[in-house]
Amino acid sequence: MNKNINNTSNAPEEVVEVGVEVAKNEVATGAKEHPKTEPQAGPKTEPQAGPETEPKLAEKVVRKRFPSWVDLFATVGVFVLSSLVGSIVAIVVMKARGAESLTPDLTLLYYLIQMLPPIGYVAWLRHKAGRPCGVHIGVRKVNLPMLLWGVVVLMASSVVLEPLLLLFPKEEYQNVTDMVGLGGWAILSVVVCAPVLEEILFRGLIFESCRERFGSGAAVLISALLFGLVHGVPVQIINAFVVGLIFGYVYLRTGSLLSVILLHVVNNGIAYISLAFFGDAADTTLRDLIGPDWLYWTVYGLSTVVFVYAMVRLVLTLRNETELE
Repeated sequence: MNKNINNTSNAPEEVVEVGVEVAKNEVATGAKEHPKTEPQAGPKTEPQAGPETEPKLAEKVVRKRFPSWVDLFATVGVFVLSSLVGSIVAIVVMKARGAESLTPDLTLLYYLIQMLPPIGYVAWLRHKAGRPCGVHIGVRKVNLPMLLWGVVVLMASSVVLEPLLLLFPKEEYQNVTDMVGLGGWAILSVVVCAPVLEEILFRGLIFESCRERFGSGAAVLISALLFGLVHGVPVQIINAFVVGLIFGYVYLRTGSLLSVILLHVVNNGIAYISLAFFGDAADTTLRDLIGPDWLYWTVYGLSTVVFVYAMVRLVLTLRNETELE
């Protein structure tokens, strides 16, 4: 009797144990058949523009819109205004000295007053837009073969453009060379200050600003166009525009402002040396220097090949840069 009672009381415990084992097996089987899946990420929601995000959005808009065409025209306006102020200051000092014409030191004074305000203005615009300096000296990026190639292209371009430039009157260009003069002050103006200040403004501040907004192709063209326009004299505008294209190509390939400054020094140095040693004969054309026609056209043809090749390389480089951007 007692034995049967004990067996009956143990039966529920055995049933519970069997049920637990079955439940464990079902859980294990279910885990194998239905692997654990990660919850899918829903669409991300952008934070609402509150007081903290509005300044950041405004800053992005300013950075995207700089430089505007108004900024570029304003830069030209600052250059024209500073040129006018420089002329007045130089003339006042000249009259105070009792001189009849501008001396080379006054020409340097005029040039500094002309160039420094536009540089400061564009630098201020970049700072206002939250941009870095934009002047990349790049001492370690100076490329000697590229510099030599630049010198060759500059010489070729001068030969190719000569027939076109001869169509313009020489008087205005002669007035510029007379104002610059010769000697130490002239060397400081033409060979030192002009390459440094002009490249900081055009291939440094303006080029980088335009590249950030419009791309490399527009940066080369806009900086070269402004570089030509500020020279004022028609014969210099055309020549300076082409030279600006060459400088822009070299800067784009090297990323070194120092490379372009050195190339500019060589270009202006050759012009100064020819003026210093040959005087009025410095205006002698290549056609007059080379006697036989066949020799002149041979030189002209070779120069044209070099110049066209350089321009094609410039276009291809700008296309590649545009695709990367």
